[in-house]
Formats: sequence, C-alpha cells, structure tokens
Amino acid sequence: MTEKKKHNFSIGVVLLAAVLGVLCGALLVPRTNDDKLMGTMYSPAGLRMSVMMQIIGNYYVDDIDQDSLSTIAIQSMLSSLDPHSTYLAPADFDKEVEILQGRFEGIGVTLKWVNDTVYALDVHAGSPAAHAGVQPGDRIIKVDTVQVSGVKLEEGVSKVVELIRGPRYSTVTLTLDRKDSKTPLKIKIKRDVIRHSSVPAAVMINKTTGYIRVSHFAETTASEFHNALLQLNKQGMKHLVLDLRGNGGGSLESAVKMADELLPKGDMIVYTQGAHSRRHNSYATSGGLFEEGQLTILINEFSASASEVVSGAIQDNDRGLVAGRCSFGKGLVQRQFDLPDGDAVMLTIARYYSPSGRCIQRPYDKGSDAYYTDYLNRIFSNFTSPDSLLYATADTTQQYLTKKGRKVYGGGGIQPDITLPYVLDTNWAYYNQLLDKQVLDEVMCHQLHDHYPELMAKYPTADHFVKNYQIDNDSWQRILNTGAAKGVKPRAESLKRYANHIRNHYKALMAAALYDENTYYRVSLRYDNELQKIIK
Repeated sequence: MTEKKKHNFSIGVVLLAAVLGVLCGALLVPRTNDDKLMGTMYSPAGLRMSVMMQIIGNYYVDDIDQDSLSTIAIQSMLSSLDPHSTYLAPADFDKEVEILQGRFEGIGVTLKWVNDTVYALDVHAGSPAAHAGVQPGDRIIKVDTVQVSGVKLEEGVSKVVELIRGPRYSTVTLTLDRKDSKTPLKIKIKRDVIRHSSVPAAVMINKTTGYIRVSHFAETTASEFHNALLQLNKQGMKHLVLDLRGNGGGSLESAVKMADELLPKGDMIVYTQGAHSRRHNSYATSGGLFEEGQLTILINEFSASASEVVSGAIQDNDRGLVAGRCSFGKGLVQRQFDLPDGDAVMLTIARYYSPSGRCIQRPYDKGSDAYYTDYLNRIFSNFTSPDSLLYATADTTQQYLTKKGRKVYGGGGIQPDITLPYVLDTNWAYYNQLLDKQVLDEVMCHQLHDHYPELMAKYPTADHFVKNYQIDNDSWQRILNTGAAKGVKPRAESLKRYANHIRNHYKALMAAALYDENTYYRVSLRYDNELQKIIK
C-alpha cells in the first residue's frame, strides 16, 4: 500500500522521482547459493579486513559501533566499483523483495495525503479493506490509537503506511470520518497478502491498436504480460504499443520472457558476460503470442536496464520500432547476495549485450557523481532546447548493425528510431503548478468524501464512467479557486489551450480512485500526446 503516484508531474518532480527510481533499480538475475563465498572469508584480503576491524575495535581512542563501521566499509567498497553495485539495509532489502515479488502484506488501499488529512482512495477489489467496508473518500483519523489526521507527521503518508501495514493475519483498526455517518467509524481489518501488478494497463485504443503499460519488471511480469496479450488478441489487436516509459527495470528473467512473446523462434534476445560469468545467450522460443503484428515500443530517458533489454532486442531484430527519447543507458547486471544480519548486497556480476553485440552502458570511469550529473545535464538540455540532435546521446563511434543492416549505437542508451521531443510550451506551467500543489487531488478527495455513494450510483461500472463522466461546473470552479488560494492563479491562455487536458486528468484520477489503474489509463491515454503521435 503506497501513496498513489501522479502520472503527470512538473519537470522538477518528474526528475526527482524518476532519477530516484533509476538509482534504486537493478537488472537482477535470480539468487543462487555460492560455495565460493566461504573461501573468500579466508583469503588474504578477507583476513586483512578482519584484522583491521579487530585493531580498530581493540585500540581506537573512542568506542566504535563495529556494525556501523562494517556497513560503511561495505558501502565504500561498492561505491568504488560502479554506480549500480549497492548495499541494502534490512528495511531497504525488504522493500526491494516486495517490489521484485509483486506482493506485500497489508490491507489493500491506496492513501493520499492532502494538507493535514489522510484519505483512502482506490480500495483494491477483494482486499481486506474492501471486505471490511472501507470506501474511497474515507478520511483516516486514527490507525489503532495513533492520530494521523489533523496533526503534523514529519514522515507524512509513509508513516501512515508503516502503521497500517503488518504481518499477514494480524489486525489493524482504522477510525474513519465518513460523510453519511454522524460519529467516526471504527473498522477492524485483518491484514493479508496484497498483489501489486507490474502491468497496470492493457486496453484497446481503437479497433486494431492495443496498449500495454509495464511499470517495472517483477517476478510476475511475464505472466501478467502474457495474460494482457491474450486479452487484447481476443479483442482483435493487430498493432501493439508497449509502454516502457519511466520503467527503471527489475528482473532480467522477466524481460527475456516478455521479449520471447514478441520475437519469432531463434531470434537472440540478449547475452550476458562478465569476468567471472560465462557468456550466456538467450533466444526466443516458439509460441509467442504476438510474434507477427505491428509493434511499437515507447521509451524515455527514465527507461532503464530490463526496459532497455526488451527495447534493444526488438530494435536489433528489426521486429518493431522504438519511439521516444534516448533511454538511461544501464547495461550492467546485478545479483543479490544476502548478508548475515538481514541486509544484502546488489553486486554487478556481468554486462548484457543486445543481439547486435552492443552494450548500452554509459561510461562511469569518472565516478558515480559525474555519472549521474552527466545524465541530469542531458535531461535538462532536452528541456531547454528544441534541437532534436540533443536527443542523439548514444556514442556514435560504437556502431553496430541490426538484422536488416540499420546502424545502431552503444555506450549511451537505446536511441529510438522515432524521436518524440519535449513540447516546449510555457502554457504547460499552469497545469504543472496545479499538479505540484496537489490541487486536483484535493478537490477529488473532497468530492469523494462528500459524494461517493452518489457517484457509484450514477456510474456503477468502469465502462459507464469512462463513457459518461464529465467534471461538473462546481468541481471545475473549485479547482480554479483552490489553485488561486495556493498561489496558482488562472491564466487565460493556459486554460484556453489546456483546460481539456486538466479536466481529463481530473477524470483519470477519479477513475483510479473509484475503479482501478486500468480505468485510469483508459481515460488518461486520450490526452497522452506522445502516444497520439505514434497512433497517427
């Protein structure tokens, strides 16, 4: 259970969120037992480290926490290797496992923090929260005995998430404020395993074009993608748009299985190789569900690792077109090694190569700071200049050929076949400021709190909502007024050009709160400019 991510941000917020996602992301191979680790403990280097720790512990002038010291030593060693070898403390390790497994233990409700109030938004179908009667728009006053609304919590919604989540079959009591109840409601909920989809959307955009959104690569992604293809094939899909924008990666195995659904038998998907890892080739097998239809993959500068494996395989085999902006450029493979205290190390063990033989990893020989500074500079240059040449960030000295002889490049990410530059329009500023100030979220939460039963009675199904819902004049005026009260004054030209975009985004947020993420995308994709360009 996490706070729902916005799907359209201002530039600054997008950068922060996406860069953090790439920093934390990894291209992971499955864990295995490794007998070589025992030998390492008694190697000269291992003995040297052990002696050094004993010397410090026995003779240093002040008392030392040796656990903290060993953690610092591990972090320092890893940071000297490459930007993607990382140490995970126990809490961070648990979060990574949850993301990779696509499940967690909780009650199954999305939270939104607005001003000083925590709201329940979409209540996952079949979840403990749904069975207990939690509704979208409920204000959460207390979690057990802890006051969470009307007070200042430094950690914000993350603290509320921490309080609500817990082991399976344990219980939590929520005290809720609901419009049609004269007194606060107390609802006791038994926690359970909640599945989190990495394929939040699979919809038909028109009679022949299907769209699948993949947010990250978890252990369940391949089966979710398979089911999504089955669903869209039944609806007559001839052209697939696979959206990997903002997808920072995850499981290499899932990426290979996804590409296998799209490539004919015998096509190479990827190969990996390292100083201590033999070359391993992965090839497509027979029976993929979409081996022949038209295929377009959407990427951007926040698409990394596993996203780049899939994009590179499709591009190098000339199976389809890659559209968007140059991807992150992460060509390293990590493996997880568990440490004795519940922590872990993500260690880079190999590079991966696309079928043409290119490694798209950006240089990191100048250190991690320079590595990420270069990445940020590339993004900011794209924001400030309309020159499409700025998007050609791959190393043109590293030339490779696709199956049909087209030139592709290594050393700097996947360069798309079709570039979709940023739209430089200052009129977007008003729209982005409304999102930054959570104006649409605030108005929506009030609307859900005050009118949830009426909304569900009027729009009993997602299909009915998508077809018929329009933001009412009172809510629209409330958006304008709330924005003005937060310092975002209406701009006539911005509203003239983008009022429909704002209205549609509000509708999409409402769709997610009332139904699910798939309904969100059914609404939001209508005003996804990059997607609409590809369709045309």
